[in-house]
Amino acid sequence: MNITEDERGNDMCPICRTDRYLSPNMNFLINPECYHKICESCVDRIFSLGPAPCPYAKCGKILRKNKFKKQIFDDINIEREVDIRKRVSTIYNKTQDDFEDLKDYNQYLENIENIVFNLANDQDASNTEAELVAYEKEHKVEILERQMRQSQKNADLAQYQEAVARLKQEKLKIQQHMEMEDLEFKKQQRQEVLDKLSNSNANSDDIINQATNNSLKRSNSRKRQLQQINNQLEQSFENMIPGNQKKVEEGNKTPFTPFMGDRMIEKPYRMLAAPEIVDINVSSVVNSYYDPFVNQFAKNKEFLGAGWRLEAVYERALEEAFMGLGCFIEEEKKANTT
Repeated sequence: MNITEDERGNDMCPICRTDRYLSPNMNFLINPECYHKICESCVDRIFSLGPAPCPYAKCGKILRKNKFKKQIFDDINIEREVDIRKRVSTIYNKTQDDFEDLKDYNQYLENIENIVFNLANDQDASNTEAELVAYEKEHKVEILERQMRQSQKNADLAQYQEAVARLKQEKLKIQQHMEMEDLEFKKQQRQEVLDKLSNSNANSDDIINQATNNSLKRSNSRKRQLQQINNQLEQSFENMIPGNQKKVEEGNKTPFTPFMGDRMIEKPYRMLAAPEIVDINVSSVVNSYYDPFVNQFAKNKEFLGAGWRLEAVYERALEEAFMGLGCFIEEEKKANTT
């Protein structure tokens, strides 16, 4: 591969003339004061004893070692614009919440872009710099207050990310521990099956089926247990996140609703006994409830097995019918606040 002179110049320190081709581990540093590229060895040699002029000819700017940094972007103009934008954003650090309407906020953002453009492209840079310094001096207290608010938000985010990382670690530890216990259980169960097969007169298929069923029951139980533990961990870590405890406390407060029928201890009605006959052909039922469409479900074992009960349907219908009767909103508000 042929290396051109321009490529050699980009990989060569203009101070000591060291070439990256001969020294692959060489690092270049730049200083935001002038953005001239200097190798790390020259920076240590020239600026270790204190501030010194830039070694580039006709530069003359005083540089300090602690200001040097690695160049991120290949284009030095982009590098410079990013640094300018960071500096301007720390001074002009208002957010949309600080403005009454979106138009004023957009005008504020446009003003920031004009400042960045002028400084990055040396367009009226001296006056723009003077305006920037004057604004920072005049609004120093406001700038610091907004920086403190932003620092708090960043700290909350960092704590949240740390809590999430710890949560993942705890989940992984619990899962690994349960997997080890499951392996040990499988070994013991295998040995028990072998012992029963060799010492018992029972049918081998029955022994194996019983062991399989026991294993399946344990597996389902362990899954529920793991899910429960994970839910408990997530809840505890959510409460640790800043601001969430206050949300939980606020969420636990019962909101005011004017229709308190769903929370009344004494119902304004009396339930009749559950119907003893649920035959769909019965046209009249005494001292109970009857509905041809609803009563047919009471004969379906699938509904009954899932927990469905006929009386629950009628009780809900009565609650919805009586809910809100005798409700006086102002009186309930007064009782709710006292």
